[in-house]
Amino acid sequence: MKKETIRRVVLSAVFILALCITSYILNHGNAKLTADMSSATLPTISFVTNKQEINLLAGHVKEMDLSAVRDTVTPLDAKGRVVVSLQKYKRKILSLQYEILSADGTERLAKETEKKVGRTYSIQADKCLKGRKEALLKLCLELDQGDRVYFYTRLVKLSGTHFLECMDYVKELHTNMLEKKATGSIEKVLETGNQGNQTGLWHVTIHSDLKQVTWGELKPKVIHGVHWSVQEAKEAYTAIRLDYLVQCMGDGDKEEVYQVKEFFRVRYLDGKQYLLTYDRALEELLDTTKAVLTRKGIRLGYASQDVQYKVNAGGTIVSFVQANELWSYNQKTSSLALVFSFSDSEKEDIRHRRDAYTLRLLSMKENGDLTFAVYGYMNRGNHEGESGAAIYYYNQAKNEVEEKAFIPSNQSHIAIEKEFGRFAFYHDKENVLYVMADGKLSKIRLRTGEREELLSGLQSGQYVSSEDGSLIAYQREDKKSEATIWNLETGQEETVCVGEGEVLRPLGFVMGDFVYGTSREQDMGHSSSGDRVLGMYKLEIRNAKNKVIKTYQETGSYLLGVKICGNMITMNRASLQNGIYKELAEDYITNNEKKGSTVSLQSYKTEQKKTQFRLAFEEEIKNTKAKTLKAKHIVSGRDRTIALESDLADARYSVFGLGKIAGVYENAGDAVTAAGEISGVVISSKQNYIWEDGNRVAWYRNFKIGAFCTKNGESSLTACVRRVLSYEGNKSDVTAKLEEKNAFEVLKTYCGGEAVRFKGCSSADMRYLIDKGTPVIALIGNDSAILLVGYDAKTITYIDPADGGVRTKNFSAIDAMTSGGGQVFWGYVQ
Repeated sequence: MKKETIRRVVLSAVFILALCITSYILNHGNAKLTADMSSATLPTISFVTNKQEINLLAGHVKEMDLSAVRDTVTPLDAKGRVVVSLQKYKRKILSLQYEILSADGTERLAKETEKKVGRTYSIQADKCLKGRKEALLKLCLELDQGDRVYFYTRLVKLSGTHFLECMDYVKELHTNMLEKKATGSIEKVLETGNQGNQTGLWHVTIHSDLKQVTWGELKPKVIHGVHWSVQEAKEAYTAIRLDYLVQCMGDGDKEEVYQVKEFFRVRYLDGKQYLLTYDRALEELLDTTKAVLTRKGIRLGYASQDVQYKVNAGGTIVSFVQANELWSYNQKTSSLALVFSFSDSEKEDIRHRRDAYTLRLLSMKENGDLTFAVYGYMNRGNHEGESGAAIYYYNQAKNEVEEKAFIPSNQSHIAIEKEFGRFAFYHDKENVLYVMADGKLSKIRLRTGEREELLSGLQSGQYVSSEDGSLIAYQREDKKSEATIWNLETGQEETVCVGEGEVLRPLGFVMGDFVYGTSREQDMGHSSSGDRVLGMYKLEIRNAKNKVIKTYQETGSYLLGVKICGNMITMNRASLQNGIYKELAEDYITNNEKKGSTVSLQSYKTEQKKTQFRLAFEEEIKNTKAKTLKAKHIVSGRDRTIALESDLADARYSVFGLGKIAGVYENAGDAVTAAGEISGVVISSKQNYIWEDGNRVAWYRNFKIGAFCTKNGESSLTACVRRVLSYEGNKSDVTAKLEEKNAFEVLKTYCGGEAVRFKGCSSADMRYLIDKGTPVIALIGNDSAILLVGYDAKTITYIDPADGGVRTKNFSAIDAMTSGGGQVFWGYVQ
């Protein structure tokens, strides 16, 4: 018996030792472990107004910049309170602290801490908003395990907003559209006209017809509830976004799930509500249990027209983004892999479905390996509750995703993408990340975390990169006649030079070919607004062999800038007259035709769902029964966080519209144009409203500012600046100041508010500022200007300082006058 026991022990020991040796042999040199992404753990909060839960907020584990978290506004209830609803999940809340701050966050109006926190908590906030249009509420939850989580929303008073009436109206419209009820009242608020909206059901607007707005032949059923986000609550209008999922029977009577974003902008006037803007977008959640693959390609169903996708050179592997999820299809192995998704498989946890991030495909190799980035808020995983730029590498053969770096930030996902999305390249063979931030190109050895600064002091316009980031062209400040093209994949460098006394300007890459302009120093001039400008008399394109393959040059024409989209180059042209650049009509050129992709995005129609999309293959897909894979995330104990300086705090203009942040711009004019297209608003980095669509009276005239004339031989521009500052009560010697600085710098310094330069806007856009009681300077030529002081539905009233005359002209006439000044306006906000 004793011998038998010993024998069993020895055999067990040998077996365990054999397992250990086998495991060591199989895993020698590979210490990586894989697992699914960990689920969300942080609490959420929302607010209760008139028994309706609104503004579900996700928690930030670090304090955020105010512009990154201003997307919701919470009206106080009838008692002047903010009623906070807490969803703790499985966390213990040790305390709740709140601060009420001024809209720009510079002044604290109230601060309290509560140790005993239940499911709801009320904050008496009406006294803090006394005399203020808005304030900022900042909440901090102290959790078990030493965690602190921050939440932000704006506050407004309920009185004067008509918020409750507008919310009830939105509820009614939303329900009637889903249930196809009261169709007569729905049809009355639509603005279909002759244009219509032919996008089908995947994107519906106020210009769509009744059939489209009421979901066509679909019979949607809401699942997991509707989440309300209030974007604006003003006297002029209320803006609300609804987020929800619906189930529908699609083509072939197969049940499908769609992600819905529905936006309403409503005005309440004289006891009646008016629908100003309506926008509903659907994206189909890819369900691999259904027929995703067809002979013609990958069926996406409802998707946007700008689906991101990359294809390998052989056309056998395609990676694409659908409904905030990243997929990869391998035709050779007949597999469809879910590479990255924050959502859980059941789509039930709303924390996983938060969409304050952007997925971007950076580059793909021939074997299908993919580098991609996630910019913005991290819903779950290692960086849950953080914001930043996460760089990932997907190994197609192993079906593994590995985080290569995480760059934290306190900005919005659009701002993060704008900064870090300018240039990022991962070299998989060297395990090195190249990234540009704050004008510095850094090389980061990810195995050791060692960082090397390769270039510094680069300004906007001194460097450009190819779409995949493998090529960068940069120019040193002391060598303006040349640029270096650096291939980060191979390490090779090429130098491009122009002639003596000439200046080279990097413009971009087209299909891997370098595009640059050439200027002559003697062509230095000024724009109509007084800025120094050096136009380019020639544009050239060089290929990978450093040979010029295309040249654009026209006598009397200069290029002020270009836009590159695909292989199309749009050129912003101007003539040079007496040292002043006057804009000309745009021109276009294309790069040499190159072999296109074997996969393309195509639309198609069915009787049930109307217009849909698919990724179509040139050659027929023979095996449509692809196996479904889910990529595993490599678990590493090493911290991948890389702290980089950035210039995100500099002056910028954020556009909010259709229930989301839609863009971040350096030029206020570009921001206004973008906001106008989506009936949005423009907010400065100082949290001032720079522009809003529709929030103004029908007509206005500034009677406080009278006619005036130039004096002592001063220019009309100087006279306008003098008059504006005098109107603001500034008694400084403007003429003397203008000898030291340009006119806009003087206005910016002494206006008593935030001065803004609008370039490329129309005179009609300036009605918003005029309505706020602030005159607008319109440039009509070099050192010449008029002062806009009033408007109505079709005209602008202005003062001409040359003779003090007050005149009125229609918008097109004013725009014709300002075209000589480059369509530049100067205004300010209080």
